[in-house]
Order: sequence, then C-alpha cells, then structure tokens
Amino acid sequence: MPRSRRTLLLLPAFAALLLIAASGCTNPFQPATPEPPSGNGVVEDFSSIDAMLNTMGTAIQTRSTAGADAYIHTFAESLTTSQRAFRAFYDEAAKAAWLAGSNGQQAPDPWVLQNERGLHSRLSRIRQNDEYAFQWFRDTLSPNDTEIAPDVWSVHIHYKLFATPATTDPVLIAVGFADLLVQKVGQKWSIFEWHDRVDPDYGVNPNGDQRSFTYYRLDSQ
Repeated sequence: MPRSRRTLLLLPAFAALLLIAASGCTNPFQPATPEPPSGNGVVEDFSSIDAMLNTMGTAIQTRSTAGADAYIHTFAESLTTSQRAFRAFYDEAAKAAWLAGSNGQQAPDPWVLQNERGLHSRLSRIRQNDEYAFQWFRDTLSPNDTEIAPDVWSVHIHYKLFATPATTDPVLIAVGFADLLVQKVGQKWSIFEWHDRVDPDYGVNPNGDQRSFTYYRLDSQ
C-alpha cells in the first residue's frame, strides 16, 4: 500500500515574506531575495525532499557558476548501469509552441542531465538586471507526496520564478507544474523524473515571459 505525506509550504528566499508584508513594505519580495551572483557557494542540502527542493530554488536564484552547479546536483546522475538517470518529459502543448518557432530545430529526445545544464543559464538571462525569487508549493489538486517504492516518492509541485526589480513590483517570468519522481540514495534525495505541465492560467503562449520550464528547456539548447 503506497504511503503518503503532506508536504510543507516551502518558499526559498521567501522565509521573511509574512514578516515583511506585515510591516507594510510595498515590495515584499525585494528584501527576501538571495545574495546577488558573486561567486559565493550555495548551501546544498539534500537530506529531505523539502530541503532538496529548497536547494533547487536557491540555486535558480543564485545566478552564478555556484548556482548552476548546485542546481544540477539536485538531479539524479547515473554513474553505473544500476543507477537511475535524470530525464525530463515535456508538456506536449508547450513543446508544439516551441517547435512552431524553432526554424526547424528539433526537440532533444530524451531530455537528459546534460541537456538540463543549459536551463539554469537560460532562466538567468530572462531579466539579467533583476534579482530573482523562486517559489514552489504543493499542487492543490495533488497535495500529498506518495511513496511508490522503497525510497521512491511521487511529488507534485507548482513552481513560479519572479524577477524582483528594485523599483517596481515583482514580475512573474516562469510558471508551471511538475510531477516529480524523487529517490533517496544513501543520505541524498534527488529528482530522476520531471514531468512538466503548463499552468492553464497562463497557457502555452502567454503575453509575457510566463512560460513553463518545458519551453525554457527547449529554448536553452
């Protein structure tokens, strides 16, 4: 019988959000943004599912080599034939939208860890002069994590990436849902499957940058 657990609402770089909002700040995201890209390391914590996802979020916010390295460490890497290797699965509608404007460039299939290395850089370039704040929380339609095998869990998240200009309100620049398969090997949790889904509130062709990771993955190649 599969076991389930309710995930916590965890918002990397939003830890002080409620306190800041209560103080009357008009731009509560700005004081909660991570350190600017400076070459400083990212604290990598993979000791739980929630800690792993928070590490991923902090890595996305940290637009540096250290951030890119921490981001890629979130995913499973197969060093032997007995180990699982990371793979991302596209939202098919977002893939079709990207292909329509790709001038004949094809979508990599499968999407593997080596492909994923370009996503961090692509996200970093969307608003190069602004700080970033990444937010993830559970999918309200699938709020529980479920253990489907020993040390293998199915996790469903809703993710948002904001640019946080110093003088204006936060701007949503990436959004979507992800159905994840995560594993624990030794003491480390990692993601070995990412099934991406477009947020229907924005669709595959939004007015702004509010696209899913499917689009940005393909656009990173």
